[in-house]
Amino acid sequence: MLEKYEPLKIEPEILRFWKEDNILEKARKKNKGNKKFYFCDGPPYTSGKVHLGTAWNKSYKDSLLRFRRMNGLDVWDRAGYDMHGLPTEQGVEKEHGLKNKDDIEKFGIGKFIKTCEEFAVRNLKVMNKDFERLGVWMDFENAYQTKSREWIDGEWWLIKKAHERGRLYEGEKTMHWCARCGTALAKHELEYKNVSEDSIFVKFPLRKAKDEFLVVWTTTPWTIPFNLGVMVNPKIDYVRAKVDDEVWIIAKALAPVLIQGVADKKFKILEEFKGDELKGLKYTHPFEDVVEKYKELEKEHPNVHTVVLSEEYVDTSAGSGLVHMAPGCGPEDYEVGHKNHIPPFNTLSESGVFEEIGEFTGLIAKKMMQDLLKL
Repeated sequence: MLEKYEPLKIEPEILRFWKEDNILEKARKKNKGNKKFYFCDGPPYTSGKVHLGTAWNKSYKDSLLRFRRMNGLDVWDRAGYDMHGLPTEQGVEKEHGLKNKDDIEKFGIGKFIKTCEEFAVRNLKVMNKDFERLGVWMDFENAYQTKSREWIDGEWWLIKKAHERGRLYEGEKTMHWCARCGTALAKHELEYKNVSEDSIFVKFPLRKAKDEFLVVWTTTPWTIPFNLGVMVNPKIDYVRAKVDDEVWIIAKALAPVLIQGVADKKFKILEEFKGDELKGLKYTHPFEDVVEKYKELEKEHPNVHTVVLSEEYVDTSAGSGLVHMAPGCGPEDYEVGHKNHIPPFNTLSESGVFEEIGEFTGLIAKKMMQDLLKL
């Protein structure tokens, strides 16, 4: 029984014993020829030192590999590192005081690439030692590196095989974007935090009905200039409600909350119907006189600025039951737009500034458009 645990004394002694007596190699050879168990590490970024999440991740994996070996399996394992992408680039930018893409060009593209590689290799060596210090039994000496020729050749081989089998196609996709870096972001390059955002209700007038409006809800006001459709749920109950001298189309379940609670108005229900009856209704975009591009889009794509159906992305948990759709600004919107032959539309610059869109040109979309809509 261990009466007193002194990690700073005991752990280095254990690590030394493992190394001097080749314990890991003996554990590998012990089950040679038995049933195989393959493990290829999901790689951490070489963007800095090991953090708590990565330490936990490696410890869990190490526990699994030890469990498999204790059960007699012939375990093949390989550690790995992700050495490309924004985390590495941003680490180098921080070290050298580079603020944006222009600074990188002044620094020198070739020099920047070489510095990124050196930065990643330096961190890899430090992380290897950290993982070994944690007692992780993996093959760090032969850890794969995404910058290596072996890895890159393997990626091109995979793409070639996909092409030969007819699995590649060219299309469009909405991507996460960094306005500071001016580049697309992979899912694992994102950082998440809870933020408070303003949602708004917008009245879209119907083309063939005077003073009748689709009351649309959105949590992304800055995307309103790129609106090309309105989503409704075909199975939800909707109403035409008399509000002052206007008629509002809204989900029945949300009418009291929105009209009486938010708008502080009285209303009278004129008609009830299912959402599928709204399909194809044409409306006028509130910025029609500002954005010339709308006319061209409507001419080329008849479904632009019409009501479309979506069971998946429309419900009555909040809002109005009618959801603003901008296919050029989000994956869900793009998906529904694509199904209804409505193209993506987005004129933002790499730095998130409106371009070629009437009086909004030059505004920083996320900030200034929201401020403008509050007025």
